[in-house]
Amino acid sequence: MNKTEKGLLCYVYNAAHFPDSSNRGISSRCDKVILVGLGKECEIFEPTPERPAVRLVRRTLSGKPYLHVEPVEQPEGLVGPMAGGTFIYSTDSRFPSPYPISLHDRFETQATYDALTR
Repeated sequence: MNKTEKGLLCYVYNAAHFPDSSNRGISSRCDKVILVGLGKECEIFEPTPERPAVRLVRRTLSGKPYLHVEPVEQPEGLVGPMAGGTFIYSTDSRFPSPYPISLHDRFETQATYDALTR
């Protein structure tokens, strides 16, 4: 973990009455994350094992901007990251979105991915 990189403290939101859909992703064990890579003015909190670092990913889907976050540290040899049904949000005015952002913290083996996508 790169402890020199700091970011915003964000809370993880998931549906407590549903089983974990992250396949043991960080949202299954953490209720807070540190959103890194937003610039100097956002370098406040250091990531820890209890508050792992995530980074913002900007894409275009169907011609529209789409944001998600994914763990900075990712397992090797697995397919992902994918959405697992959880979101992050912060009331800090520097948070990069007016709405919660999807946390893509699900990883699977290639065999599991193939079985679930057919």
